[in-house]
Amino acid sequence: MLLFVPGLLALAACTPANVKPGATVPTAIKAGQSWVVTRPLVAAQVLDTCSRDSPARQPDGVSGYWAPSRAQIDALESRLQQLQPTIAEPARSNRQYVGFIARGRQLIYINAFTLPDHDKTNPAREAVRVCDGGAAFWGAVYDPQTGNFSEIARNGGF
Repeated sequence: MLLFVPGLLALAACTPANVKPGATVPTAIKAGQSWVVTRPLVAAQVLDTCSRDSPARQPDGVSGYWAPSRAQIDALESRLQQLQPTIAEPARSNRQYVGFIARGRQLIYINAFTLPDHDKTNPAREAVRVCDGGAAFWGAVYDPQTGNFSEIARNGGF
């Protein structure tokens, strides 16, 4: 059974026609929920990782942002198992998705994390940044044109 989680934030007057504020993003099983981050300020914060590499840390790594469509997120989530064994049970992680442009290509960054049930963080409105934390916090780049993942990185240990 798929769960639907509110996921799209309004992109200040720049949201493409195919992405409607308040739309939902399908997720895998309950353990993993996902949100598409479309506000450029929050997207930049998501990519400003603390203890792992990310596209924002590369020269010419990010030249802009865009809002992935629901179909692109559906395709990405249907392929999460491809990250195994590098990432154990990737669909069980909560995930923020950021569409970014690098070297003229539209890519999607996955910021994956595990938050306690009582945590007050709202991943739909704020970046989830954790320093250290180990393998429960990871990131990867997804290319919606090829369906491939790259730049898979986990946080450092405690």
